[in-house]
Amino acid sequence: MAAAADLLPSITEQSGRDAVIGEGPRWEIVVSPGVIRVRTRDYARAERTHERQLRHHQAGVDIRAGYLAEGRDVPEPLPTRGTICAWSAKSRARLIARLSDLDYTRLYGRYRTCTDCGTEHSDQLDHCPACRSPRAAIVDRTGRLPAMLTLTYPGDWLTVAPDAETVKRHFWALCKRYERTWGEPLIGPWKLEFQRRGAPHFHISTTPPMGFTSVYDPDAGRIRSVDFRTWLSLTWAEIVAHPDAEQRRRHRLAGTGVDYAEGIKLTDPRRMAVYFAKYGTSGGKEYQHRVPAEWCSAVLVCDDCGVEYDADSDECPDCGGLDAELVDHTSGPGRFWGYRGLRPVLAVRQVTPAIGIQAGRVLRRWYRSKRLTRQITVERVEQSTGRVYTRRTRVRKRLFAHNRGFACVNDGPAYASQLARYLVDLTTSSSLHHVPELALPRGAGNARSGAGAGASVERPTGRTTDAPAPAPDSPSGAP
Repeated sequence: MAAAADLLPSITEQSGRDAVIGEGPRWEIVVSPGVIRVRTRDYARAERTHERQLRHHQAGVDIRAGYLAEGRDVPEPLPTRGTICAWSAKSRARLIARLSDLDYTRLYGRYRTCTDCGTEHSDQLDHCPACRSPRAAIVDRTGRLPAMLTLTYPGDWLTVAPDAETVKRHFWALCKRYERTWGEPLIGPWKLEFQRRGAPHFHISTTPPMGFTSVYDPDAGRIRSVDFRTWLSLTWAEIVAHPDAEQRRRHRLAGTGVDYAEGIKLTDPRRMAVYFAKYGTSGGKEYQHRVPAEWCSAVLVCDDCGVEYDADSDECPDCGGLDAELVDHTSGPGRFWGYRGLRPVLAVRQVTPAIGIQAGRVLRRWYRSKRLTRQITVERVEQSTGRVYTRRTRVRKRLFAHNRGFACVNDGPAYASQLARYLVDLTTSSSLHHVPELALPRGAGNARSGAGAGASVERPTGRTTDAPAPAPDSPSGAP
């Protein structure tokens, strides 16, 4: 990652005790395993914001200390955000960017763990980069098959999952039992969704162990040796622990799923991010991201008598008062997605504004050449009657509208090296008319539904030249 980022025509700022943070935004190009990002950061403004937050925190501590000194109870702080009732578009964009930034070596590869300080490093290094110790344990996951795990709830799910806190507690309990049983932490991204009946369920992408373990089987009435698939079914049903015996028996039979066919498809960071972002979002599966009504509760509190009653009622059933306050008891589902045991790897390089703008233009043209579209709903007016109606249409997807944004690729370092070659040639050439064309890497320049051979390829000068399209070996690009 760092080697590919070093090829970019970056600039270095003054460092040390006498360094001064300049005002204004700075252009940066960020390289990660599956993302190329062009952004601007104003570090001076960020430092002033941090100082304001520190002063605000100190003032809050002084206020709480005054309440305690007077012997009064400290009031509860106001909530900083509202209740989450659906999966927002910004959260989806953050999921795509974050899952594409993660280093999946701990999930699919081979690495060393230092026995002295616990630092994980590449298996090609003989010494730990943190403490220089030669003692390390080798962890090899290259021989495992990746799988997609699914955790569901029984038919009478509301009895065992009355709120999101209980559901997350079940998930964390499974992670702890996994570590105690198999001797390793559960690693991989996870996502929370909801079925049409309202029941929550989890999807986890990981590499399950291939061995056997001993667990108590309620159906057999004894402890027996089982594989991971059977262990997951018995353990998840025991954690959920439905009070009804028949519901628990059915939950043991159909409460979990281990799909190796889906897991094998997730071979790079981009495919992992796109799978989790699009799973349940296409067609009529958007309901999987809506919080069930059983978890959303709002009541009206009468201003006259203080009685709580249904929010659908027009007046208080006791005194008939019309004035009431709406009180929302919804806790929300919490986080819709996350990851365990993985860390993002970013290589950030500062560039001049001219280089940053040119990099954004290249990425925008590259993404536009894919001809990807999205479906939207627009309003139309019937000319004869004046009736307003809606219809669905498709419009072109746009990225890097202001030369800033990110795009998902299959191989971030390979794409960054080709982009760096173009930017270096751009800075060294005397005229833009003689700039060589950007050669995109294999698997990063072809569209999922792009043009075939002989498509029109744009040059930086705005002219068009007929050139053969890259070989369609593996689709890539921002979802």
